[in-house]
Amino acid sequence: MSTQRKWLIGFASFFLLIFLILIALPFMIDFNKFKPQIQNAVEQKLNAKINFSSARLTIFSGLGVNLQNVTLDNTDELFFNTQLLKVKDVKVKLDFFPLLQGKVIGQIIVKNPDINIIKNGNKTNLSNLIKRTSNSSADMAAYALENDSAKSNSNLGSLSKRLVINSLSIYDASFNLQSSSGAYDRDIAKVKNINAIISNIGLDKDTKIEVYSDIDINDQGLRVKGPVKLQVIANTEMSSNEWKNTMFKGLLSLDKLDINFRDAFVKGTQIPMNLSFSGMAKPQNLMIDDFKFVIHTLNGRATVALDNFQKMNSDLKIFLNSSDLSEMATVFPQHKKILLNASVDMITKVFGSLSQPNLLNVNVDLSAKLAESDLTLALATESIKPLNGLLRVQSKTLKLDDIINPFLEKSASTLPKKVVNEKENLPQAQNAANPDSKEFTLSENMKRLLSDSDFSTEINIGNLTYNNILFNNFSFMARTKNYLLSISKLNMSAFSGNLSSILKTDLGSTPVNFSGNIAFNKVRIEELAQFIKSDLVKSPLDGITDINMVFNGAGTTKENLSKSLNADGSFFFYNGYLNTKSLVALAGEQFNNFISNSTFGTLKIDASTLKKLSLSDSDKTKKNLNNVKGDFEVRNGKLLIRNNIDGDDGLLRLEADVGIDESLKGMAVFTASKKTKEKLLEQSKYAKYFLDERGNFVLNLTLGGTVLSPDVFLDTAVLQARFTKNAAKELSVKVKDELKNNPHIQKIQEDAKKFLEMNGINLNKLGL
Repeated sequence: MSTQRKWLIGFASFFLLIFLILIALPFMIDFNKFKPQIQNAVEQKLNAKINFSSARLTIFSGLGVNLQNVTLDNTDELFFNTQLLKVKDVKVKLDFFPLLQGKVIGQIIVKNPDINIIKNGNKTNLSNLIKRTSNSSADMAAYALENDSAKSNSNLGSLSKRLVINSLSIYDASFNLQSSSGAYDRDIAKVKNINAIISNIGLDKDTKIEVYSDIDINDQGLRVKGPVKLQVIANTEMSSNEWKNTMFKGLLSLDKLDINFRDAFVKGTQIPMNLSFSGMAKPQNLMIDDFKFVIHTLNGRATVALDNFQKMNSDLKIFLNSSDLSEMATVFPQHKKILLNASVDMITKVFGSLSQPNLLNVNVDLSAKLAESDLTLALATESIKPLNGLLRVQSKTLKLDDIINPFLEKSASTLPKKVVNEKENLPQAQNAANPDSKEFTLSENMKRLLSDSDFSTEINIGNLTYNNILFNNFSFMARTKNYLLSISKLNMSAFSGNLSSILKTDLGSTPVNFSGNIAFNKVRIEELAQFIKSDLVKSPLDGITDINMVFNGAGTTKENLSKSLNADGSFFFYNGYLNTKSLVALAGEQFNNFISNSTFGTLKIDASTLKKLSLSDSDKTKKNLNNVKGDFEVRNGKLLIRNNIDGDDGLLRLEADVGIDESLKGMAVFTASKKTKEKLLEQSKYAKYFLDERGNFVLNLTLGGTVLSPDVFLDTAVLQARFTKNAAKELSVKVKDELKNNPHIQKIQEDAKKFLEMNGINLNKLGL
């Protein structure tokens, strides 16, 4: 064998040995045996416990260590046994040659991390993660600081040279923000599919941070799809091994997002939408002096200053202004007309401690002018929690419909009907059984916000259009103080008349209880009815009226109001008509059906003559309400109707209730007028058999249905009995008259009486 061949075989054997070692090395070195040491090291520094299913050396995919199923659980008392981090796969890739020089240089790749941030008051499980050493005296702390500062600085400098992480890559991350304050945990926010790459990591370097994700949302009229990208460049400067500052600039790009909210806000991928910022962070403060945001042609800017990170003293200013909003019609297509020659000018200032909301001040000054609307708004708070401050709104003309209607959910009547099976109906039935499930209640956050609050609102609008109804001289004054809302003034010209009201309600109660009064002066009742019930086709009443009412109750749903609402009031109609089919007409219809279907077979009745009887069942004539006045009361959600209605046809005495759901229940008695009775007597000789003991034509009625569609049920049994009794009585009288007019029968009767008397029989006892 030649020498050259021996060298080739030697080299081949050497490389084969190296290759076999590289293959076997991950199996020979068991990193799992270092697991207890790693766990102890983490527990010494952090209020957390780390765990992982496996750790192994990697060679061919890159020299490094691969950790599987890593979890980090909080161990401090406040967040004990909550999970901060869960990672499916963590890879630490190392450069080989720097290892030979005692340096660790490499990159970290994290896949599928699930990060849970839990908030409790002003603390989070992330802020409580690092253990804080607590010494028994200030002297010990000073001594430790003095003796260890040089060593720690030296170690820091040495460590920064020996340990270098070039990049950190995170793929498919999920962030969950939860609150454990209150009686139960609740989710605040969830963000999924987040990717981040941090590269060129190091001091005095332009470290690049890229966070990106693809969003796909389709919920309740909102459709969002496309990429979101955040880019940040940060340069960190150290001084004597201490952090001096970090200069940064960044861009949050939403440019490629496709957004559509109910066709009211439409942003295509060609429309710019982004945020840019730059500033400096220091150990005790943060400054963002160049913050800009763009939506199409609308531009805004802001400055942010944070001082003392423990107290988070802030000075935030936001400026938004544009002298011409017409081009924004591309983004707000349904607002195209009102954006012509429109302008906006807004300044928002926030100053005070973000960590102490009771010391946080917010001022907002907004001035907007649209095609046919204008608005001036001023908000000033002395505290956010509790909420203390004042809101003032002024406007000459405000067409609220044009502004907000495009954003509202479309009416169910315009949507295609869905076939619903019984299982889908079940939850609705359960909600109906529990009316409080739909009741207005303050959330825990709102309760904290309003506790010890003192917030006032003043609104004055010359011409306000809402729900296609014009309200003139709208004036509103209210004050919320520790859950108690007091509306001291609500005045407006509306429904062709005037309205005024005051109200007090306890927002902290469940359901909320309220009391107040309301007065309508010379309003058109049909306009008011249309406002209360927007789907009303025809108002049951029309005309000009006054209504005054004092009320109280509890709840905001029909279910609770139908049990709790109480009111006393009065009304006066200057003029007007009752438009629904009158109860008298419905009673006439029932009577006519009774006559048509009755035979009175036991009596010798001429059916054709009987069936000539007919009461008017026409609903063409309107009931005149001119100068009609009265009182009304509502008890436990029922409008008590105890009225007598006198008309041309007769007198209707009502004793009925009307519910919140417009249901009608009760009794009524109709007594025909003299004119109506005479008309009936002219129609048929049998009409007199329906008269009561006083000679009146009376119908007893049971009421049902609704106010707009009442049902009338006639008590036919009473009519049947009355007819039979009167007819039989008349027949008996006729028989007696015939006996009196027949001498032969009279003589037989007299002889019978004498015979009975002769035999000692008392004729009076026999009724003779």
